Amino acid sequence: MSDVVMRFDSVSKHYRLRRGWSLAIRDEALRLARRLLLRATVIPDMFWALRDVSFEITRAETIGLIGANGAGKSTLLKILSRVSVPSAGSLQVTGKVGALIEIGAGFHPELTGRENVYLNGTIMGMRRTEIDRKFDRIVAFAEVEKFLDVPIKYYSSGMAMRLGFAVAAHIDPDILLVDEVLAVGDAAFQAKCLNKLAELREQEKTIILVSHVLPNVLKHSDRVLWIDHGVVRALGDPEKTVEAYLGAIHGSVLPDRHEAAVDAAICIVEVKVTDSGGTLLDTLEYGKSAIIEVAYQALRLVNDPVVSITFQDAHGYHLGSLTTRLDGVKIDTGHERGVVRLVLCPVLFTRGTYSIAAAIYDGRIQRALDLRSPAARFTVDGPSVASREVSGHIVYPHRWELEVLDQP
Repeated sequence: MSDVVMRFDSVSKHYRLRRGWSLAIRDEALRLARRLLLRATVIPDMFWALRDVSFEITRAETIGLIGANGAGKSTLLKILSRVSVPSAGSLQVTGKVGALIEIGAGFHPELTGRENVYLNGTIMGMRRTEIDRKFDRIVAFAEVEKFLDVPIKYYSSGMAMRLGFAVAAHIDPDILLVDEVLAVGDAAFQAKCLNKLAELREQEKTIILVSHVLPNVLKHSDRVLWIDHGVVRALGDPEKTVEAYLGAIHGSVLPDRHEAAVDAAICIVEVKVTDSGGTLLDTLEYGKSAIIEVAYQALRLVNDPVVSITFQDAHGYHLGSLTTRLDGVKIDTGHERGVVRLVLCPVLFTRGTYSIAAAIYDGRIQRALDLRSPAARFTVDGPSVASREVSGHIVYPHRWELEVLDQP
């Protein structure tokens, strides 16, 4: 018997773009008249969310689904969960599908938490007897025991999301679709969600995990499917696929910006990443040294300017900043040109793609006199989060100590 539980065969999905009444009434009248008098065929505007998508997933696999916003990930999940149907192609799904796509979408604000557990569970396909059997576990998982008989409209957003996740996580499907729900609640509840995901994997459930948090995708996926503008770009080894994805968005996600104050008295001339000998570097090595150089030009005297370096991941998310003020470095604008060097000794980033934003601020670090974002880009060859030995973008300076204690 085949272990394939999901097969997409040349699946495409398109939507008609409805312009509504945003166009002038006159334009709409002209289009209608042209159609009636000239009998012209009106070709509607079509948007292809998926185009000729083919892949197979086997039982007990966890597939990470990645791609930029608008790439087609949500459309693919809607087709899998039978919310939508393909415009072309076919798919085969074996087993019960559960979806953690829009948490709490089936909640009614006027009903209590208790009533919404039964309502939401029924919407997801559970029988009342099954909900009765799992009710205490659902409530304990959501940590809302004291508020069970309070209408959902009085819940905080975090409480409602926890309850929604708890219901969805207990529907016991053969195939589970998980879309950006691992960031639900506080850190403790996030850990509980991740543990639940691990438990489902141990039960040999098939899971499709969608997340922009790539470390989560790497840690929990057997393979990664990369969707780009509705087509499959890659399906395979998590680390290689994620690195290819990051490499592709490296030069396209972050637009080059150079913003200087109208009356700026100092500007950034060049930003580059080098080794200790001044050789330009595209790839940095974890544990080795690297230098970020910011060359500037002072057009006139500036009182105590401050240079800032901000590190960003491949999506442009802020990873932290350093300023010359932190280490007491004074910039003398009495000289027209100068270079500020930030020495990374050692490089502590995990494997991946990064960018740098460089800025020069006034003495109060409130007004940007010049800003370049991204000013430079680089990749790092270092520990991978896929190894599960590290997590996140930075390996913090550290050391471990172990003490063996005698039994009393």
